Amino acid sequence: MGRTTVSAMEKAYDKQLEADYVSRIKGRVTRLTDDGLKEKIKIFLKNHRICTLATCSPQGIPRSTPVRYRSKDFTIYIFTEGGEKVKNILHNPNVSVSLYGNYSGFESVAGLQLWGKAEIIRPDDKKRYEEAKKIIRMEERADLKKIDLQGLKPMDVIKIRVKRARYLDFAKGILNQAVTIK
Repeated sequence: MGRTTVSAMEKAYDKQLEADYVSRIKGRVTRLTDDGLKEKIKIFLKNHRICTLATCSPQGIPRSTPVRYRSKDFTIYIFTEGGEKVKNILHNPNVSVSLYGNYSGFESVAGLQLWGKAEIIRPDDKKRYEEAKKIIRMEERADLKKIDLQGLKPMDVIKIRVKRARYLDFAKGILNQAVTIK
């Protein structure tokens, strides 16, 4: 399926979604500019720490993994011990990431879907690895303070450059607005 077809399908989906839900959110629909939408997305990324990372194996088998992350603008950083997600990324760097807000009923629904390119930063890539560590700030994690991190094998970093995003916030009337990130 070509990019044009996917884009047309997304536009049709957005139009149908809006028609279906406008009455449920009392007609409040907010259309953000691309810059306004990008700012909302950066804030959402900054205010959350857990996401679901989706990769695909060489055999075409999808894998979805909940992970802890930090972000800087539209780049996501994840410390990882390795495993299938890293193998999948090395085979195919195209990934999808999803996040969601706290749910307390239909009108509280908020979420973010992201698509981008991932790369693996190894500890021997000293400069980039140190940059990633500064952004991730593992030393601030209360759960890890109980563990001797110095004794662990250095972990790899998954770095994801977001290329496209779709944001939803029913409480604010934002219905699946999408933006391309350059």
